[in-house]
Amino acid sequence: MSKLFEEIPVGQMTVKNRIIMSAMDLGFTSDGTVNDRIVRFYEDRAKGGVGLIVVGGCYPEMNGKVWKSIIGLDKDELIPGLRRLTDTVHAYQVRIAAQLLHGGRSASSFFTKMQPVSPSPLVHRSIKQEPHALTVSEIKTVIGNYVSATVRAKKAGFDAVELHGGMGYLINQFLSKATNKRDDGYGGSLENRVRFAREIIIAIKEAVGKDYPIIFRMSGDDLVAEGLKIDESLEIARMLEQSGADAFNVSPGWHESRTPILSMIIPRMAYTFLSQRIKSCVKVPVIASVRINDLTLAEEVLDNEQADMVSLGRPLIVDPDLPNKYKNGQFDDIRTCIACNQGCFDSLLNFKSVSCTYNAMAGHEGEYKIIPSSKPKKVVVIGGGPAGMEAARVLALRGHRVTLYERKKHLGGQLRYAFIPPGREEIQNIITYLEKQIFRLKVHIKTGKEADLQMLQEEQPDAIVVATGGYPVMPDLPGIKGKQVYTASTILEGKVLSGKDVVILGGGTVGCEVALHIAKQGTMRPDVACFLLKHKVLSDRDVIEYTTRGSKDITILEMKKKIGGGFGISTRWVILNELKDAGVKEITEVRVKEIINNGENGRKTEGVVYEKGGKDYFIRADTVIIAVGYSPYNAMQKQIEGKFPEIYCIGDCVKVRTALEAIHEGFEVALKI
Repeated sequence: MSKLFEEIPVGQMTVKNRIIMSAMDLGFTSDGTVNDRIVRFYEDRAKGGVGLIVVGGCYPEMNGKVWKSIIGLDKDELIPGLRRLTDTVHAYQVRIAAQLLHGGRSASSFFTKMQPVSPSPLVHRSIKQEPHALTVSEIKTVIGNYVSATVRAKKAGFDAVELHGGMGYLINQFLSKATNKRDDGYGGSLENRVRFAREIIIAIKEAVGKDYPIIFRMSGDDLVAEGLKIDESLEIARMLEQSGADAFNVSPGWHESRTPILSMIIPRMAYTFLSQRIKSCVKVPVIASVRINDLTLAEEVLDNEQADMVSLGRPLIVDPDLPNKYKNGQFDDIRTCIACNQGCFDSLLNFKSVSCTYNAMAGHEGEYKIIPSSKPKKVVVIGGGPAGMEAARVLALRGHRVTLYERKKHLGGQLRYAFIPPGREEIQNIITYLEKQIFRLKVHIKTGKEADLQMLQEEQPDAIVVATGGYPVMPDLPGIKGKQVYTASTILEGKVLSGKDVVILGGGTVGCEVALHIAKQGTMRPDVACFLLKHKVLSDRDVIEYTTRGSKDITILEMKKKIGGGFGISTRWVILNELKDAGVKEITEVRVKEIINNGENGRKTEGVVYEKGGKDYFIRADTVIIAVGYSPYNAMQKQIEGKFPEIYCIGDCVKVRTALEAIHEGFEVALKI
């Protein structure tokens, strides 16, 4: 099976396969200590077959702590907890490394109670605190703290350390002209800017031995103005290899970058060209990362000599058993990460712990257990959306006899519309996984059939799970029944084609997604654009224009101050940029008053009348799309209330919510029955 499951040496350490679990903050600790929750989380991933787990980032000194839940390596008292973690992982013949991450100017005093430090006193866009420019003697102290942290890591049983030299953190701040404006031996020339990183590596090797592996995580491309580009990164890699770096983990971009790094809109393997370039100039192993969410892609990266190893983060949150499942050919059982960020990055940014949209057990290892029922029951699930399918899956795993009713011909509920807009295709993985699982578990599936009271009385179930979802809200407006008025789902399903002048009522997630869907109609295919660019028929600017803007004139009308409010923090800005690039206009803080059909009220054309700032305006629209939200569809609840021994209502039929909330609710209810 290609090179994926072959051993590979990293310095003097041998890793049993080429799959690395990347370091990530989990939100499971607040005092820097390792606890049971962290140990259980990583134990499941070690059991799942990964070759190397990188834990962190771990702060080498308190002034480098970038978030409240980062693990500490700044004092000896932390070693026993860390040793328990490494012993647990080693029991599965898996290697484990500690990532040393000093935030520099990215470390807020909100967490550290100290002024941030950096090579130069340049303010971080998000932190908004002027950092203290490190003196040379202070630089030596920081290097000493990196060394002390590594000594602790080795004592705690870690097989290696990874120095985080990317993402705009302290080492990267020294490397990059964007943040290093020094004129001493640590600034100016590339050789001087690399000095800090080189001295850390050399000092660590002197303290713990040349055989102790050091992985260096670098950006390859900072994706910010004045930041590192690949050519400088090649030189950095050469210099650090000479200093003793045993491997390079290439992960592009900064958190400050306005180029998407984490979103599902990024094409798979978009950044592996960076690891390929680094690999061409060094002899030590190179690790590719970012948007490699499928081990078939990982094999492709290795086979094409784009890297020696692959680093996965979110794919191992959603499926801790991914390596073993892939190795054993259990492809239908794999949950594929959709890069939605709802349960991981967005949770952390909201000061919550990591979870996953469609793995409710992530972050609850050892707490949630799917145990066979001592008294299997006959259970009817009404509704084949994500909440209903997840409930059916877990109920079947527990041994219950499950029948699932879905009134439409296809399973998936509202998620069937969510993956249609461009850049959202990964969402289909949720439906694909859940469908395959409930078929395999022999859930009796009845599609195209709406359950009713009589049918349920004939079935005589022991328990009923109602997951009937929601329905589109149709505002009470004059002209709402006009021939040019459609729901967003009608457009997304392709039942009708929109006209040239499109007005969308509602700028939430659905309104933005349907706007993108329509905006891409009539755009140039990327392969055509590449051909025309290659032959100099089009310029760079032309290619961007033709591939991002179609022939439609699209306007979103939104009553709130901003559009895109339903998206997560890490996704919203990406969507807004996509809308802007596609030429979609937005008018906010409006009240829609009337939809005009041709010939009505003396109008000679169709359109929408709205009020803004106390004035009425008219906008032409030969297509009006309603996307103002959903309401719970609870008619079934009212029919069956009090008529069956156990009734559970989940998902949007109770309250309109996210896919994560609906799926988790389906999981939790299924554990109770």
